Amino acid sequence: MVGTCGFTRSKNDHAIYLKQKSEENCWALIWVDDVMWIGLRAMVDEGKAMLAKQFPVTDLGRAHYFLGIQIVQLPRQITLNQATYIQKILERFNMANAYTVSTPLNPGTRLESLTGTRTYIQKLEGEDLDADETEYRSMIGSLMYFMLCTRPDIAFAVRALSRYNNSPKERHMDAAKHLVRYVKKTSHLGLRLGPFAGKDLYPILCSDADWASDLDTRKRTGGYVCILTKERSPGEESKGSAVLWSSKRQQTVALSSTEAEYMALTQVAKEAIWVSRFIAELQNVPETLNTEELSTKDPEDPEDYTPPHTTAPATKIFVDNQGAIALAHNPKFHAWTKHFAIHEHYVWEQVTTGEI
Repeated sequence: MVGTCGFTRSKNDHAIYLKQKSEENCWALIWVDDVMWIGLRAMVDEGKAMLAKQFPVTDLGRAHYFLGIQIVQLPRQITLNQATYIQKILERFNMANAYTVSTPLNPGTRLESLTGTRTYIQKLEGEDLDADETEYRSMIGSLMYFMLCTRPDIAFAVRALSRYNNSPKERHMDAAKHLVRYVKKTSHLGLRLGPFAGKDLYPILCSDADWASDLDTRKRTGGYVCILTKERSPGEESKGSAVLWSSKRQQTVALSSTEAEYMALTQVAKEAIWVSRFIAELQNVPETLNTEELSTKDPEDPEDYTPPHTTAPATKIFVDNQGAIALAHNPKFHAWTKHFAIHEHYVWEQVTTGEI
């Protein structure tokens, strides 16, 4: 791609390659042996032809499916859906005719690993039977791929259930099947990207965390979603497109809701900086360059070429905890914050430098 086809590898995502001609771009997205091309028809055809000289290539034409994701292209808008993949999941686990539910998890479900007296009581009541570990892992793995690609709404449920892959009980299996029933009901849902006018896109992240929700360890769960918008400060009527999301149990126990929110904010801040730099690269936002240094590079030698660094405006992160917001702007020393790990103040550093 780089040496023969004349593409430049993205410095923010090494699976993406770019070729520029005048003011037009051609992007190639590579996943193992699958390649998606984005750009003008002439540039795409040229890139395919050059790659076909090096490897046997099957040209599948206009993109309709990629890695199990259905792609529907409309004017200035794209939707991503996995309805076909969901149908395969339902048939695989004999749930094609199952009844449907309206929530990913039942709010009353208790998923903790029971220990001690509580385990003994549950066994006496016949409520703590072991589930089929192979089937459970297979079900959660299938749902996890679905969640990672197009469905942020099931991220929390999938992460919560995946903690019990090693020793699932019947109540965990029931919760997993509940999630499959929800997925069946919402199989028509997907991601809508756009419509966007022009090249200006702004990432906005929303962060949240609970406090001591894990009944086994009392560790918190933090999550975020990144939305692309046309406006840097979107109003209520402004629509955005979700492009990144996460739900993850944190590594340490938080002693307050403020600490839980602040530690979750650290992970979001790292993601925000990567997103802003990647979008800046897509939009060719230049940074102040050392032209003398660039002149020493050999443009004919791909190994000696360093793509220019890019910069981007500060990324907004929304947090619903006043204590965490105050700490991000001014981590003053208090008796109740001195135990915070040093790396958690990474957020304050990035706010100070204007990154977020």
